[in-house]
Amino acid sequence: MTDTQCNTQLAHRTVPEMDLTVPSARDVKDVGLDPIHSDEESPSMWPSEFNRLQREIIELWNACNVSLVHRTYFFLLFKGDPSDSIYMEVEHRRLSFLKDTFARGNQTLEDGQTITPASSSKALSSERHMLTKQMRRRLSADERNNLYLKWGIGLHSKNRRLQLANLLWSDTKNLDHIMDSATIVAKLVSTVEPEQAFKEMFGLRFAPRDARPKSHFWTESFKALV
Repeated sequence: MTDTQCNTQLAHRTVPEMDLTVPSARDVKDVGLDPIHSDEESPSMWPSEFNRLQREIIELWNACNVSLVHRTYFFLLFKGDPSDSIYMEVEHRRLSFLKDTFARGNQTLEDGQTITPASSSKALSSERHMLTKQMRRRLSADERNNLYLKWGIGLHSKNRRLQLANLLWSDTKNLDHIMDSATIVAKLVSTVEPEQAFKEMFGLRFAPRDARPKSHFWTESFKALV
């Protein structure tokens, strides 16, 4: 399999079709049954609220088997700026809804795909296997060995790359672990898109569907990976 094919498969697994109209604060806040509180009205409270939302979102990602690439870019992009509050609230609500849906034994539909606990778990496992292939392409032998040592993986043990892939994002209580995991995943599937473009795309999926054209912009950016 070529590098382009590998990256294309990873892109189709992790990045749904996105839209290119920037949502207004009102559009995004309308998600859910209750109004979303704007922390811009109380900026002094936002840092602690951001930390709470970040911790809970990380736990929800784990509970819902969310793509590691999605987790990585979201975690690295939204660092606590007051303007991030809308994105944090919407992500939290989306994940809470998904977790509750799974807990009731139901399935849900997102971006035209039916999602169940079993299907999301299978997709996450497939993504981890894809990341092992990226390790060989993106990391030198020395870089891989240094990571194995750092993550407690024996240099002569079997399936070292898979062991590392399975450890990524596994300790939801440790922010240092989360940052290290995000750094590795970002290096394995890095793109050249500007930070703001990614921020806009994380919000676009929640804007009203009848007002926005469709685009494969983000998926195409992953196809261009080396």
